[in-house]
This record gives sequence, C-alpha cells and structure tokens, in this order.
Amino acid sequence: MRRVVGNGRGTYFWHDIWVGEIPLKLKFPSLFDLSVVKECSVEEMRRCLGAVDGRERLWRRRLLAWAEESVGECLVLLLNLVLQENVEDTWRWLLDPIHGYSVRRAYHFLTTSTDSVNGPQVVDVWHQYIPSKVSVFVWRLLRNKLPTKDNLVWRRILSQEDAICVFGCGSQETVTHLFLGCDVFGSLWSLVWHWLWISSVSSGELFQHFTQFTNMSGLPRRTHMFFRIIWFTAVWVIWKERNDRVFKNLASTPSRLIKKVKLTSFSWLRSKQTNFTYN
Repeated sequence: MRRVVGNGRGTYFWHDIWVGEIPLKLKFPSLFDLSVVKECSVEEMRRCLGAVDGRERLWRRRLLAWAEESVGECLVLLLNLVLQENVEDTWRWLLDPIHGYSVRRAYHFLTTSTDSVNGPQVVDVWHQYIPSKVSVFVWRLLRNKLPTKDNLVWRRILSQEDAICVFGCGSQETVTHLFLGCDVFGSLWSLVWHWLWISSVSSGELFQHFTQFTNMSGLPRRTHMFFRIIWFTAVWVIWKERNDRVFKNLASTPSRLIKKVKLTSFSWLRSKQTNFTYN
C-alpha cells in the first residue's frame, strides 16, 4: 500500500509511505528522533519547513550540520510535491493501482510469490494442542498486529497521550513492553521460570523470546511442545489481564496470574490426554 497525497492533510509525514519505498522515519531515523511532533501531516510539515522562522520549533534542540543536510533533503521532497487543496489523500494498492484491492489478486500474489516465508512462525503457532483462538492471537502477536495502544495511535484511533501502558508505568504500550518489559506483566516470566525450576536470561525481543522458550536448549525434544503450550498460555493470560484492566477496571496480582498460567496450560494438556506430568 502507498499513500497518494492530495491536500496532504491525511498523510503522516514520518510514518506513511508517500514518497520512496520506506517511511521517512526509517530513511531519516536521527532526524525523526529529534522531531517534536512525530505525527504531523505532510501539509503541516511543508508549511513549517517552508517558513524559515518557524523551523526551530520542529526540533528538540539546535540542529548540527549533518541534520541540516537531512532537513534540506526533506524540504526538496516537499517542494517537488504539488498539493491539491480540494483532493483528499487516498490509499493505492501497488499490486493493482488501477482497479484497486481484490481478494483474488491478493490470493494469487500470496500463493505464487517467491519471497521467503518465516517458517517457524507458521509451523509453531498452529499446534494441535492449542485452542484455535489462541493460535490466531499468537499469530497476530508475533507480527505486531494486535490492537495495542501504539498500533491504535498509528491507525489514528487513539491520540499519542492515550498510548501509555495500562499499568501506569509511564511507558508507551507496545507489544514488546506489554509482554516483556512492563514491571507487572513482564514480571510474570520470572515466576514462570521459577515454577519450571529453570534459570535463564530472556531475550528482549518477542520472537526471539518465543524461540528461546519453546526450544529449550539441553532438554529433550519431547518437552518442547510442553514449553510451547506454557508460552502460549502466558501471553494469553497477559493479554486477557490487560483487557480486564482496560475495559473492566479489574486487576490481578502477579501471583494470581501465574496461577492462571498453571491452570490454563494444565487444562489444555489434560484435554488432549498427554503423558506429561504437572508439579
């Protein structure tokens, strides 16, 4: 998908792909970090950069020479852009820019594309011992497709001020923070390690954490499925607890959450009559 700019008011200057092949926040990462308003539109940025006396308000500090060069590149992009006052910004599907999106065309692309697919995410998520709704949830989780607050900000459903973690720790709610870094939700993993009598240094990246946990080095391969079920259970419990806090104003303690992990994973295992024992 690409953003086609009309009047420039509905397109994020930094976040949307409206010029080139990647968002400008990735092309100019240091400049994006210095930006005061990271959700400004193309029209707003053109107006501010065009006014020399107003450029200083765009940045957190005085720009060095290298940053001024990047600003010059951004200004060239904007000056070459013709804004149309009465034309709204729209989306364009690059696989068929003329007729637009279709399920048939998307299916054809997905089934004939030679692009490599991340196999472990596909194979490990869809497991016979895991309820279907949980598999779908983890599939979305590992691809950062859950409605976490940062994603809702990106979709323009929430404002930046409303993206704070539900626990009130002051950090932005992202999948990494919510499931690994939060003082409350992230602490669940240390309780899980203690319950399993395993000492380990966990990864700070979600998919690596998933891979590390579900393929425990030094343990028999037959136990990997057991650890996979526990990981699925833990993230499922964290997500349900997060939603309880957001929508029901209900909160559980970490000790209560670990009990939910134990009971839920045990019920999944027992429903399939596995040979694993539980302590």
